[in-house]
Amino acid sequence: MVADTGATLTTIPAHVARSTGLVSTGSVIVKLADGTKKGISIAQAEVEVRGDKAPVRVLIGSDDQVPLLGLTSLETLGLKVNPVESVLEPAEFTLYVQKLNNPP
Repeated sequence: MVADTGATLTTIPAHVARSTGLVSTGSVIVKLADGTKKGISIAQAEVEVRGDKAPVRVLIGSDDQVPLLGLTSLETLGLKVNPVESVLEPAEFTLYVQKLNNPP
């Protein structure tokens, strides 16, 4: 699987979806790298990287689709891409909280 920070969602080939029992829950319109748009099936799945699991939405591509680990899966799992070393690394989760002046 290729980690692709330019891809919003994780994409798997149709044969992987079939072999794992994933069922499409509908379709979405996606914008391709060349700017064209097309409809593609979407499903709910659990993605696992290095033993850490998270539920994510995945696109179901054609049988020749290169599996892509998209940005939302990377963020959900708390991972970032180190382009120099070509590895995934832990990322920090960010939480900005504004204190309420008069809490209820």
